[in-house]
Amino acid sequence: MNFDNILNKAKDVFETAYKKADDAISVQKQKFDIAGLENKLAKDYEILGKLCFAEMQKGAFGDNEAFLNVAEEIKAKTAQIEELQKDVLKAKNKKRCPKCNAAIDKGAAYCNACGEKVEEE
Repeated sequence: MNFDNILNKAKDVFETAYKKADDAISVQKQKFDIAGLENKLAKDYEILGKLCFAEMQKGAFGDNEAFLNVAEEIKAKTAQIEELQKDVLKAKNKKRCPKCNAAIDKGAAYCNACGEKVEEE
């Protein structure tokens, strides 16, 4: 095998490797784009769900049992979350600012996030 043949073989191997690497990068970029779009889609569904829930609270969906059941589950879970958050604040000796909802020290006279005067508990 002469030097030109070796050079041509090396060139072919390099081009094949380059093509495979380029294809792999393209596939990864597409996967990344898909993940980004799926994330945006999930956020859109969340927004849609919140809008529907708000309208349902106004009676927009009538007495649709499926919607009502989900709404009751949302309310129950929201109440559980609020109670757990209160327990966490209590364990950390904190309270919520009535204006901005930031966690602040129980003895604080003012909110360190928004500056609101805070009443003693």
